[in-house]
Amino acid sequence: MQTDGIDASAMIMKTVFESLLEAERTIFFEQKNIQDQIGDIDDTVHNKRNGYYSRLVKSLSGRFTLRVPRDRRNMFEPLCLEVIANEQKDLSEAAYLLYTKGMSTRDVADVMKQLYGSQVSPGYVSTVTKRFEPLRKQWEMRQLQSQYYAIYIDAIHVNIRRTDVANEAIYVAIGIGKDCKREILGLYSIPQESASGWGTIFADLRERGVQETLLVVADGLTGLENQVHTHFPRAHFQKCIVHLKRNILTGLRSKDKREMADDLLILFDMNDTIDTLKHANERIDTFLDKWNDRYPKIQSHFPESIRNYFFTYLHFPHTIRRLIYTTNWIERLNKEIRKVLKNKNSLPNEAAALNLIWSTVMQFEERVYKYPVNNFSPAITELNSMFIHNSQTQLS
Repeated sequence: MQTDGIDASAMIMKTVFESLLEAERTIFFEQKNIQDQIGDIDDTVHNKRNGYYSRLVKSLSGRFTLRVPRDRRNMFEPLCLEVIANEQKDLSEAAYLLYTKGMSTRDVADVMKQLYGSQVSPGYVSTVTKRFEPLRKQWEMRQLQSQYYAIYIDAIHVNIRRTDVANEAIYVAIGIGKDCKREILGLYSIPQESASGWGTIFADLRERGVQETLLVVADGLTGLENQVHTHFPRAHFQKCIVHLKRNILTGLRSKDKREMADDLLILFDMNDTIDTLKHANERIDTFLDKWNDRYPKIQSHFPESIRNYFFTYLHFPHTIRRLIYTTNWIERLNKEIRKVLKNKNSLPNEAAALNLIWSTVMQFEERVYKYPVNNFSPAITELNSMFIHNSQTQLS
């Protein structure tokens, strides 16, 4: 049933709210008359009913126009409008939540119609997402802890429209704080991933309060170690071993991959509690001697200038080595982001991309990162000693 183009449920809501608004205005003037009688008349002199104004309402019950009563001095503030505002907020938050779970704007519009009988456009969903942008910007500028045991960095690539659609990098940084909890430190849009781009991110982290980290963990991006040492001079740098293994295995024949994988396990033996950098380099030489004839390019994965960065984990307590030799934590987060992005061919602009990814990682952080990382706790004493040693070294 429809009346004058308004759905029946919306018409009922319209009638109910307009009746309540009229009752509120009547009570408002009755209360003012009582104030007049006790002498408090300054705010009510010459105040009278003053007709109505129209307000378009989009609620869970549908879309309709309300006649809102008003007074001459604009002092009447109906509580009913707050109820309507809260319902509209619920509608917006529902649309936003569906969008951030991976639905397209059109899918969200269809679901809102089916569940709530509320006709919303894809443009409305896009507009709703913008309302959360101030929260994201406030989050981007928040102060960070002064010390982190480790900072993990990586980039995910997203299709973003500027003059045309192109695949761009969103930089992601995660820290392990003194409470042993993981924290997403920042999201940054810089179209191409580069070492200099990461230098910009490190500078931002320092401006927001990060004075020191013991370790930065990243993939094999060329020149990144220089940026780490520039912005965090006393930090160690660990190149992700998982990325290295993938790159090596990609260039092999299928029949050699199992044997190579077994040799890589020996090369990066996490179970040897007394392993040293010297022994690690000896294992590299043995590894290359075996494979270099069949795959000469394998030598390029272990240049002398960077090979020690694959074994940085040896400088840290044995209990946390498996947690610091790889960027897998960010890979897991990136997987969550890709789930949300998979139904979106592209995002309309940089802000839309950051808003969507931010809301996704905030939900992930609240769900997954709320507890301390167990294996870090036994290593706290040694890690804090490393901070103290760094401070003493700086003073000397």
